[in-house]
Amino acid sequence: MKELTDKELRTLQLEMTSYIDEICRENGIEYSLGGGSLLGAIRHKGYIPWDDDIDLVLTRANYEKLLSVLMENCPEHYSLIYYQVRPTYLPFAKLYDNRTYFTSKLDNLNKGTGVFVDLFPMDVMPENAEERDEFKKEIQQSAIKLASSAPGLVYASASKWYYFLGKMVLWFPRHLANMGKNKKIAQEVDQQMQKYNATDEQLVGYVYSGYKTEYFKREIFDSYEDVAFEDYTFRKIKNHDGYLSMLYGDYMTLPPENKRVNHSYYHWYWKTEK
Repeated sequence: MKELTDKELRTLQLEMTSYIDEICRENGIEYSLGGGSLLGAIRHKGYIPWDDDIDLVLTRANYEKLLSVLMENCPEHYSLIYYQVRPTYLPFAKLYDNRTYFTSKLDNLNKGTGVFVDLFPMDVMPENAEERDEFKKEIQQSAIKLASSAPGLVYASASKWYYFLGKMVLWFPRHLANMGKNKKIAQEVDQQMQKYNATDEQLVGYVYSGYKTEYFKREIFDSYEDVAFEDYTFRKIKNHDGYLSMLYGDYMTLPPENKRVNHSYYHWYWKTEK
């Protein structure tokens, strides 16, 4: 087995994102670079130097349209991590390169898949802070239920060993209760995240986000434009300042070195020798 270089990892991610971009442009689907990927585009014209993944965000309608197209039209070397296609244990989708795979001592929720690009649905949330916090807590509990349905000790997957041990013990009763019910739970969580989409509430965000301030006015996802990212041209919301300021505050200032984190607990490999 041959481990991917950092350059190969990024090349595969960029090629997948370029494919998604092509599909979206052909089908009238709007998307935006999100999270650290959008920050990288604005601050670094590409990846944040220590980053190692790409995040895309889409309003729920665009998210479901994209997944529908991808389920019908994927190159042979790409596959979806999506509950309608295969067992999934997190409430969002990924496109991955099936010519690759990963190893990890701690995080194996997506074991058997490869280098990926994250696809996050943006759903409506309550404007009232207390109601919004309660909604997010409900989704967090449902997401735990979803993760606990994973087989073996996979349900305890984590980025650090002490998180792994804690989840292994605390989630074990839920694991026993939810084994074999993955698709049903995944569908329930997906529907639950859309609870407010038909209402007049004016905030939107990824409901299961780890960021406490990930909620934005609906109109922020009304307007998009092209943006340079490495040697590619992708899409972003026009009001990137409103988005990034909510998530990161003074986003143009580099964080201290001890806050510059990546997915170093993964090791990526080619399935066949290159």
